[in-house]
Amino acid sequence: MTTIIAHVGDLHVNSSVALMPPEVHKDDGQTVLASETQRWLWSKWLSYWKETAHYKKKTGGKVIGVINGDWGDMNKHSGFQLVEQSNPDTVINMMIATVAPMRKVCDEIVVIRGTEAHTGGSGWLENRAAQEIGAVRNENDRTWSWYIWEAEIDGVKLTSSHHPGTNSMRPWTAGNEANRRAVIDIYNYAGRDWCPKLTLWGHFHHDADSGDTHPIRAIYNRAWQVKTSFVYRIGLATQADQVGGLWVFCHDGKAHVLKREYQLPRPKAWKQN
Repeated sequence: MTTIIAHVGDLHVNSSVALMPPEVHKDDGQTVLASETQRWLWSKWLSYWKETAHYKKKTGGKVIGVINGDWGDMNKHSGFQLVEQSNPDTVINMMIATVAPMRKVCDEIVVIRGTEAHTGGSGWLENRAAQEIGAVRNENDRTWSWYIWEAEIDGVKLTSSHHPGTNSMRPWTAGNEANRRAVIDIYNYAGRDWCPKLTLWGHFHHDADSGDTHPIRAIYNRAWQVKTSFVYRIGLATQADQVGGLWVFCHDGKAHVLKREYQLPRPKAWKQN
């Protein structure tokens, strides 16, 4: 039997430039409608889970969904691009509503803790939402979420965690970060009884893949948030807005990775009249 790991991350629900259901009802009676960009994100989110359901039916296997950190967002640095600035109940309700299409397809859901600046100290926002949806319990820590998920699925040893600890931000260094991450884990797992063949990461909102270069394969997954004001500030204004996720098909000790990318259409250039 094949088990499919549907791996998504950096949803940043509650960001005005990230995933959001078509409408959100706040506790003061206000209804907030998704923007044009958010409607585009939602349509691609539905497409991803429709495709996941197709693979599930085709293989006859199970689907384990992994939310790889920054599921929600209550950004402590700035509230300017947040839908709800202070009420965590509203944010948690939004997070749960956003993963409704995911829950229809997945047999189990694993929640990874993201960045505390977005999800609170010790990732409490994600842990609380994970408990609400009945995510896979972390019996090691007696929590509903994980800093690192080390798993063996149909003979495939893999890990998933949010922060890879290394990045490449220049076009001419792209890909180096995944190679470095793979080598870091070769050192980290050296001499241990248990060693993964695949490690999955997020946080940096772009795709990077070490492929078969090293004994351990490291992959950075895409996000479900387009450029924020911070991204413009650090000089990445011309970077394409690409969102998406990936699937790992596990069967008899072998893993096949398939990625799905959706690219937001670029805005039209201004022309002088």
